Amino acid sequence: MAGSCRCCAKRMPFDGARTCPECGHVFAGNGWDGIDAHWRAKHQDLEPYSEFWSTLCERHRRGTK
Repeated sequence: MAGSCRCCAKRMPFDGARTCPECGHVFAGNGWDGIDAHWRAKHQDLEPYSEFWSTLCERHRRGTK
């Protein structure tokens, strides 16, 4: 799955609350606040955080705004 947006692969919406594509955790506050710590604590074994973030498409990073 490396090289593709995990959120697109899971058909997640581009707007609204940001949700972890692996476990469904909903991030409170401003967008993806806390994703780095969450990913490193829960999903680092799947893919390093830096790779996850770099492959996330622009629309999922920023939403539709």
